[in-house]
Amino acid sequence: MCPGVSEAPELYSRGFLTIEQIALLPPPAVMNYIFLLLCLCGLVGNGLVLWFFGFSIKRTPFSIYFLHLAGADGTYLFSKAVFSLLNTGGFLGPFADYIRGVSRILGLCTFLASVSLLPAVSTERCLSVIFPAWYWRRRPKRLSAVVCALLWLLSILATAIHSYFCVFLGREVSGRACRHTDISLGVLLFLLFCPLMVLPCLALILHVECWARRRQRSAKLNHVVLALVSIFLVSSIYLGIDWFLFWVFHIPAPFPEYVTDLCICINSSAKPVVYFLAGRDKSQRLWEPLRVVFQRALRDGAEPGEAAGSTPNTVTMEMQCPSGNAS
Repeated sequence: MCPGVSEAPELYSRGFLTIEQIALLPPPAVMNYIFLLLCLCGLVGNGLVLWFFGFSIKRTPFSIYFLHLAGADGTYLFSKAVFSLLNTGGFLGPFADYIRGVSRILGLCTFLASVSLLPAVSTERCLSVIFPAWYWRRRPKRLSAVVCALLWLLSILATAIHSYFCVFLGREVSGRACRHTDISLGVLLFLLFCPLMVLPCLALILHVECWARRRQRSAKLNHVVLALVSIFLVSSIYLGIDWFLFWVFHIPAPFPEYVTDLCICINSSAKPVVYFLAGRDKSQRLWEPLRVVFQRALRDGAEPGEAAGSTPNTVTMEMQCPSGNAS
């Protein structure tokens, strides 16, 4: 049933990634099957990234970030697949509603973690390229792991606060507090995380294209970072427009919730494809092992034999750092 006139204000106060699914019209039934197919493909891709980056490839500072990105994206896709599966099967009742609520909370937490990791990756990559000597000599050995842990804690804390005011207490009871948490999440993502991931990428592009004395012949890691940030910006534009129009101009969100969720699923499923496309060797006609392809995607600039006399880079750092579970 469509909501009545009295329900219209509540319809458009669904906020930002709200736990409660409020929509003028239910999403088409085919969308649940599209979500399931997309989530399954993304789960396979992120599962392969978790396996190779976690157990088969020598650990590097950036592979740790990509490992956590794959974990966050895979968990988000799993929660969305469970939610879509319940809707496809038409499961009703308290237990099904509880699973839906848990899936939305888990999806919000992992989405925040995935987005928060992108500024860390782009900033660290920018520093390693523009200030290589200073960066590699003074960088703490466990910086990547510490940053990932702090960002996970931030995501869990933000999700807990949002869930407490908007789910546990309810939007009708908490009222202004729930609206403030919705606004805070949008500010955190669009006004803090987005500039922090875009500005280092711009500095990286300017340095490599304009000011670098020697072009790096195979700096595939630059392409990976720029592609990840670009995919997120393109896929999150609908979500940003929804949030910006409602909270700034009080205009009802023009895009249905399932459209923004579909863009988030595409963003979470596309990262393994980026690693594969960046790491594959076009000159190789035969199929290469995925371990080799993923390891090549982490390559930075010169080959080990070409790095003599140059400033430290990721290749030399890989040879100095202790391996995780090298194959």
